[in-house]
Amino acid sequence: MTTDVSTTDSARFRSGSVSSSGTTTARAKRPRTSTVVIDQMEVEWRSMGRSRFAVRALHDVAQRDPGLGHLVLGDGGGDPAQCPTPADLVAHMRRASGRVQREEAAGLVRVLLREAGSDPLIPRLLVQALLPGLISVAGKLRWGRGGDWQDGNEFFCELLTTTWCVIEEWAGQDRPYAVRDLLSAIRCRARRQLFRAKDLASRVLAMGGEDVMDRGTTAETLLDELARAVIDEQGRGMPLDEAQVLYGNSVLGYSIAELATLTGRDRRGLSTRRNRARRRLCA
Repeated sequence: MTTDVSTTDSARFRSGSVSSSGTTTARAKRPRTSTVVIDQMEVEWRSMGRSRFAVRALHDVAQRDPGLGHLVLGDGGGDPAQCPTPADLVAHMRRASGRVQREEAAGLVRVLLREAGSDPLIPRLLVQALLPGLISVAGKLRWGRGGDWQDGNEFFCELLTTTWCVIEEWAGQDRPYAVRDLLSAIRCRARRQLFRAKDLASRVLAMGGEDVMDRGTTAETLLDELARAVIDEQGRGMPLDEAQVLYGNSVLGYSIAELATLTGRDRRGLSTRRNRARRRLCA
């Protein structure tokens, strides 16, 4: 699995959880319109992830990386391959639990991003591996509510398009924190789209109200100003770790708990750094 989500992230968006009596509990239900495309992707992946051309593409990449090669090809000494197909590899990543296994899964995403330009199947594999994280991003953005999309399903399709664009732009790059970087970039771009749609809607509703039309400051520009302020303050001496946690929390919208999972640091320490950064920024 990716470093900042758990398997419950995916299960949380299924049609419902089954209790011991076999009934579906209402607490875990979510709107069907928000998940049609996710269900379609999972069904498609069951076949595609084990197809001959997909296996061949993965084996080609595995030959260029020892860690991935051990999982996909085995060690050549009698130890069988744990993940001979892309479907097996994604399942292996999603089963990761504990810091060590999550770091190993994150390392696989790093390899796949570096090799994303070698075969069209590799970006598709990456999208499937990132799916629980993308579901989490969609949830944080309230499935596009208030934006330009008819429903959550349409918003998630847009999120997938953004994901493909980011992967295509970054293909070949070697990013030590590939999972964090990918999800942060996707989330930031989606938020900007959402803010633009909300701002346009507010301007349409405010036609004739000059006091609203002339404000000149939108949610998007406020975020831009905050981002610039953090970067400028870091240039004036704010410690990098304080600037990073403030940026991640206040600009990108990650909670302290999410940042703790992403960075492997404790929540209290991150909260302390964020608060120090806020005081410096407001001094």
